[in-house]
Amino acid sequence: MTPGIAVGIFGIIIVIGFIGEILFQYTKIPSILFLMAAGILLGPVYGIFNQNVFLGFAPYLSTLVLVLIMFQGGLELNFLTVFKSSYLSMLLILIGLALSIFLVGGIFYLMGGGGLIQSLMLGTVVSCSSSTVIIPLLPNIDATEKNKTIIAIESTFNDAFAIIVLIILINIAKNASVHVGIGGVALQTVYSFGVSALIAVVSGIAWYALLKFLVKTKFAYSVTFAAMLVIILIMHYVHGNGAIAILVFGIMMGNEELLTKLKVNFFNMSIKNSIIKQFNHEFSFLIRTVFFVFLGVVVELHKDNWVFFDRLFIIIVLIILARYAAVSSIFKLENFKFKKNAKEMQENASVQESRKDQKKEKFFMFSMIGRALATAIMAYMPLNAGISGTSKFPEYAFMVIIITNVLLTAGVWYGSHGFKPEPVCGDNNINAEGGGGVNAGGNY
Repeated sequence: MTPGIAVGIFGIIIVIGFIGEILFQYTKIPSILFLMAAGILLGPVYGIFNQNVFLGFAPYLSTLVLVLIMFQGGLELNFLTVFKSSYLSMLLILIGLALSIFLVGGIFYLMGGGGLIQSLMLGTVVSCSSSTVIIPLLPNIDATEKNKTIIAIESTFNDAFAIIVLIILINIAKNASVHVGIGGVALQTVYSFGVSALIAVVSGIAWYALLKFLVKTKFAYSVTFAAMLVIILIMHYVHGNGAIAILVFGIMMGNEELLTKLKVNFFNMSIKNSIIKQFNHEFSFLIRTVFFVFLGVVVELHKDNWVFFDRLFIIIVLIILARYAAVSSIFKLENFKFKKNAKEMQENASVQESRKDQKKEKFFMFSMIGRALATAIMAYMPLNAGISGTSKFPEYAFMVIIITNVLLTAGVWYGSHGFKPEPVCGDNNINAEGGGGVNAGGNY
């Protein structure tokens, strides 16, 4: 294939990604499904792209996407907003992550899928829902603003939590191979995270000072992106962790209000509406589009046997159970408030309507299960680190992404058609403005 044809195909891929985003707004079918299908056609089906050549780029492309994920996560992680928002988002993240790790990881280990640490890694890889497919759906979903906020925060931040856990597991696996004790692993992990955070904080403060001059040029984002790559290089020499450093650097960039209160934002800089955020979205779209097609090109499902698909089926079932258990835990926690409100209600119709609303809201939160970019990236992290027994992780991730997004699409459709309000007549309307709605008090 000539370079001209290859470049032209990449141009078509980007157009497919753009069309997929437009179709997503109308059909609610995530664009990543179109991109991965395009990759399968270009790779395994027609052999237009050589799989072996693409596999050689896997460590570099996945590292680049990881940098963008962690930087974006840091930019969106506004501490003041999070602290003001519901604590339920953080609980949903932690409960969902823990259940996925121990349910998926534990059962995968018992099924003979791999070693204990490798199995826990796989549980971490498939643990987090994706903001790229979930947040665009929220404006068109009939749910309370409180629950939409919970889901938005969860899908935005759980990538970073899962990646941090995976990094810890990778450190444990690498040190286990050289017989380092638990104390040594803990010490090395604390050092790695500590030095990464320290250098990132210092770099973030210094970069705010430089931005005073960089924003006057046309290259503020390009130089900022270059600075992130240099930070990755520094982490290599100080034995830190690049992903953690970029996350903290992004947090510094996204928390100018907090930095101003701490009096370390020396020039009162703000990047809320700057070209840095705008260009990061554009660049992320470009790299994300290419990466999902890359996943389709390199997947080798035709080499898998029934054992793989048996384990995949169990993984999907466990993901669904973990999600249901996590959402149910949040609702049980809030149900005490609901019961108090129900006792105060005198009209039985209001109580029944509140319970119906609760089921609808619970289904909405349960259906937000779609995995995407972070799952794909995390599948390659153990491979890039040289951890044995993780070669099938990308294929598991590929299938989990497809299936969970199909489930997400089906859930959104059912949520908009399966909970149609029943006509209310007679005296049942008298509570429309009174204390009869759970939404009035912000509770379930």
